[in-house]
Amino acid sequence: MIKAAIFDMDGLLIDSERIIMQACIIAAKQVGITYTQAEYVELIGRAGPDSTRIMVEQLGGVQKFNQVMQGLDALLAEHNHTFPLKQGVLPLLKHYQSTNVICSVASSSPIHHITHRLSHVGVFDYFSYITSGQEVTLGKPNPDIYLLAIKKLGLKPEQCIAFEDSENGARSAIAAGLKVVVAPDLKQPSDYVREHCHQVVASLEDWLI
Repeated sequence: MIKAAIFDMDGLLIDSERIIMQACIIAAKQVGITYTQAEYVELIGRAGPDSTRIMVEQLGGVQKFNQVMQGLDALLAEHNHTFPLKQGVLPLLKHYQSTNVICSVASSSPIHHITHRLSHVGVFDYFSYITSGQEVTLGKPNPDIYLLAIKKLGLKPEQCIAFEDSENGARSAIAAGLKVVVAPDLKQPSDYVREHCHQVVASLEDWLI
């Protein structure tokens, strides 16, 4: 019996990945760099240090990376670093609240981003526990963040269900021994994830049907 649901945030609860990707492409173009969706997808689901390392390589060095990050920050600031709630999220959270299933977040994002972004769309109070990538040494696809989230809940992996949108996130939850539901955002899951997850759905709305 499921006692807790653990959610990723970016690309799953909020529609942020697409907006951030487009802003990255624009910010890179502003400094004369062609940046692609395929390159951005490599970053999805990874912890900050890993994303930084990969992006520095993609952009050709620390100086160019810093220039693009400055442009990205300015573009996202126009939206107050907030993003819309994804389809099906609120009904699912309300359903779990009504059935006494504990909800928590396990996101690679910094804790202040998690708090800010989820508060903006009015769902922060649905979550009893928040686990950030800042709290573990190894980020997704390693299982550490989910193992910590399970520890905070005081439950066993088989008592929890995880919701993810990305390849790295799904692999992390699978490695932690969780029942995993994948709602793909920018990229469809690999054969490995499809074989090892519980179900792939078009959106969280479909999980309640």
